[in-house]
Formats: sequence, structure tokens, C-alpha cells
Amino acid sequence: MKKRVHYSVLEDMKKYLKDFNPDDFIMDVDRTDETVICYLQNYYDENLPVDVTAWKRVNRPRETLIYKEALGEQVCFVRDILSDKLVFADLPWDEHEEPMVISHHYSKSVKLPVYQIKREDIGIEFILRCNIYDWKISVKSDKPLDFDFMELFDPKRVIDAYYCEGFPKEKVYGSYEQNHSQFTVEIGSEYNVYTFFFLIRNYLNIKNNQNF
Repeated sequence: MKKRVHYSVLEDMKKYLKDFNPDDFIMDVDRTDETVICYLQNYYDENLPVDVTAWKRVNRPRETLIYKEALGEQVCFVRDILSDKLVFADLPWDEHEEPMVISHHYSKSVKLPVYQIKREDIGIEFILRCNIYDWKISVKSDKPLDFDFMELFDPKRVIDAYYCEGFPKEKVYGSYEQNHSQFTVEIGSEYNVYTFFFLIRNYLNIKNNQNF
């Protein structure tokens, strides 16, 4: 029996599944069979990266979880604010790249992404995650980020990989003081994370050509 798949999930499957055969599925405007959801959860876990929207479609927190809203809130913040409004602010909409999910971790029993935002043309990559309590961010830049971060983080602190849940080990760097081009920091609030990205955007001269 053919399985029903929502059209957006079907498009994701065409993009990411090897040997995908659309004839095995029926497009549905309302729902996706739970067996397909479970399959995609496991498949994506073994075949990352995938874009954050595709990942979120099949990784839905259980309704019984107290912090179930955390996933949707942080995905919207990373995808629609940090990435769209700041990192890719100078590019037309159809040239944007979505943040990619490169791993995952759990906090308060909620499965949460580890994000990658990358601008190859200007030589900068961000790896970040939020565990509901704080944000860990790794930055790798071709250009040293030599400016005042206004005490958004401790520039001398070296973050242990143990506290960077879900990060690939090679993406956990030393302190900002040690290397202005490659460092890992801890930031407590979304407001300060936004400011952190805003300052980097201005330093790299990413012009804001979008209407908010």
C-alpha cells in the first residue's frame, strides 16, 4: 500500500533520499503517515546535513513535553532572524541558503538541532546550538574579527567540548583571545546572540538590503 506524504515532505524526500521513487507515495495536502515520519527521522540522523526546515518537519517534540515549544522558537530565530536578516541580509531571497542541521542534542527531553550557517563567498562559518539555558557558538572566519564584542562573552574562556553538546569535536575551538579567526564562545540570551551576529555582519560589511 502506498503511503501518504505531505507535499512539502515529499519535496524534501526528493532532495535528500537516495534512490527515491515518488511512485511509492501518494501526495497528501494534510498529513504524512507516521511510518514515513519515523523513517525520515532515522534517515536524517544517519545522513546529515539537511536543511533545518526539512529536519524540523519530521522531528516534532512530544506534546507532553513542557519545553516542546523550544524547538520551533529557536528554529525560527536561527533561520529567519540570524540567517535571513543578518548573515544573508545582502542577498536576494532566492540566493539564500538555509541553516543546515549537522547534528542534534537533547535538552529537557527535547531533540534540538546543531546548526551550521555558512557564507563561503565571504569566508565565514557558524556552528551553534541552544540547550534552552544558553548558546554555544563556534566561529571560523577567513578574516580575523578584530573588533570590540562589547562584553557579550568572556574572550579568555576556553569552552570544553563536553559543554558543546552535539558539536563535531573538530568544530570546538579555543578562546577568542587565542585566535580572532577561530573561536568558540558561550552567550546567555537570544538578545546577545542577535547582537553578536549583528556586530559581525557590520564588520564584514554585509549590507542590509531587506525590508523588515
